[in-house]
Amino acid sequence: MKRGVFGLIGAGAVGSAVARRLRERGWRPGVVASRSPGPARRLARELGARAATTDNAAAARAAARLLVAGPDGAIAAVAAAGARAGSLRPGALAVHFSGALASDVLEPLREGGAVTGCIHPLQSFADPDAEARLDETFLFYEGGDPDRIREVAADLGGRPVPLAARGKALYHAGAAAACNLLTAMVDLGVRLLERAGIDGKQALEALLPLIRGTVENLGSVGLPAALTGPVARGDVDTVRMHLEALRHAAPELLAPYAAASLHAVTIAERKGTLRPGAAAALRRLLRADSTAPPRDG
Repeated sequence: MKRGVFGLIGAGAVGSAVARRLRERGWRPGVVASRSPGPARRLARELGARAATTDNAAAARAAARLLVAGPDGAIAAVAAAGARAGSLRPGALAVHFSGALASDVLEPLREGGAVTGCIHPLQSFADPDAEARLDETFLFYEGGDPDRIREVAADLGGRPVPLAARGKALYHAGAAAACNLLTAMVDLGVRLLERAGIDGKQALEALLPLIRGTVENLGSVGLPAALTGPVARGDVDTVRMHLEALRHAAPELLAPYAAASLHAVTIAERKGTLRPGAAAALRRLLRADSTAPPRDG
């Protein structure tokens, strides 16, 4: 692929990681645009580019490729503004990095002659080292010219994989469940350990080796074999004890705990370690609490 100048809209964690990686691969940064002047100027200075904090169209006019890395709610407005300004020449490539939105959110740019697409790195961008993790990341892509879009994804590193536009919402829900909801469940665990009298910082430190071991199990034995614990064993009395303790000491955490445990029953059935009678008993025990309205603790 002939690498050229790119313009970036959005100087947050994702945009910064993508821009740094593409510059390493021979792309030339032209303009960095952002609603926040500070991040745009800092990233532009680092990349050797120009900052445009008030005119997103400037990022497009300078680019053979436009990268839109802003929040999901801003992408449609960016595309509409770029189309009104006529800022992308015909044949230019415009790509966004949203996991939930398909490439059709860039339809105004496509109608103006641009080739549009989306690339979603299936990675968490919560720290400055996220760029290094791109090498082990799956990059799901789709759009009007899959070959051109795949070439961009390949330059980011990792493993490009095509994804149908109609599957984006379910795909992103799955990613959120495995990442964001994992964080939520760890927080639930920390808060329960706190209620048991353990300092919050120490609680997280204590849980991290357990979490790492679980992730290693997922990698080595996969699903459903990685599921362990009282639900997997069909230990109804232990689960009942958990629920009673939560009702007394952490009632606001009862519903999420019960809902997650209810799904674990289905996994345990797939694993083959749960007898039908135990599965039925666990479902009866968990269903009422899984839908209970949250209560303050």
